[in-house]
Amino acid sequence: MTLPCHSCRSCADQRGFTLIELLVVITIIGVLISSLLPAVQSAREAARRAQCANNLKQIALAAHNYLDSVGALPQGNPFQIHDVNHPGDTAFGQVWTSFGAFASLLPQLEQQPLFNAVNFDLSMWNAPNFTIHATGISTLWCPSDYKVSDTRTMPDGWAADPGATTMHYTSYAGNAGTWFLWYQQDFPPQRTANGLFHIRSAVTLAQITDGTSNTLAFGERAHSLLDDDSGLWWHWWASGSFDDTLFCTMFPPNPFRRVSRQFGVDNDGRNAAYVASASSLHPGGANFAFMDGSVRFLKESIETWPYDPVTGMPVGVTFDPNGPYKLARGVRFGVYQALSTRNGGEVISADAY
Repeated sequence: MTLPCHSCRSCADQRGFTLIELLVVITIIGVLISSLLPAVQSAREAARRAQCANNLKQIALAAHNYLDSVGALPQGNPFQIHDVNHPGDTAFGQVWTSFGAFASLLPQLEQQPLFNAVNFDLSMWNAPNFTIHATGISTLWCPSDYKVSDTRTMPDGWAADPGATTMHYTSYAGNAGTWFLWYQQDFPPQRTANGLFHIRSAVTLAQITDGTSNTLAFGERAHSLLDDDSGLWWHWWASGSFDDTLFCTMFPPNPFRRVSRQFGVDNDGRNAAYVASASSLHPGGANFAFMDGSVRFLKESIETWPYDPVTGMPVGVTFDPNGPYKLARGVRFGVYQALSTRNGGEVISADAY
């Protein structure tokens, strides 16, 4: 006679999980997953930071190739005067920026067809060049800068010629030095500007007397930190304006963690911390390419000059929109500011940054 299965001793010895045991197992799995997530996120960020460093390496190599062929670095800002009745007369018309260093470096960035499409006889504000802005270049995008690859539509009336156009942006900028100088402060060619890129600049290797290993060439500037309105108008990749493809060291790197006044005095881009400064979404600092071609991660704790917690401006430094910056007696550059000068004569040890 065959016994039913429920009477079998082997079957009777088997049983399923109780509810408590199942909950314990689920909890253990949850703890394991939660402990693994930071490691996964850290690995992903490390990969993004490495890709960002590689982008800067490519830009620095492009600048050196340009330097070898032309004899000087590309100008930071062409500085054009536009008035149909008085062309080139500074007493009339409006001062406009035009294509910046990245546009000049297009052939060295393996973008020869796009370079050929640029009409340098016209401004970036003229309709034949609108398609240039609409072309994105992935080398100019940091993977951690999650908004930089987004396209935005510039409204009709944004430029000299009518028409809306698509705009692309950049995560990187050239080193303009300690501060931005506009034409009222130092008429071009800007002989007192101390960085590598500025209005009508043409800096040669011989002029970088501080040494190529101690001089910043390019740095990060996180586009995603800007609000939607500011993000529309700043960080255009093709533009040579200081609020687009130039940075200065007036404020510390990642100023959003240290400077309360984001957009300066009267929204002037020259003293607007978020626009003027190097910044990144990498934890603890930002990547920079030096003029010797190396790329290094500078911590945001790098020594810099002190700041007024109310105004956000460096202590002892006075901004004048119509004249040079004024430094109080005893004000000295920090390591970060010294790295941005090409001929300041500062002595910087390798362990200082």
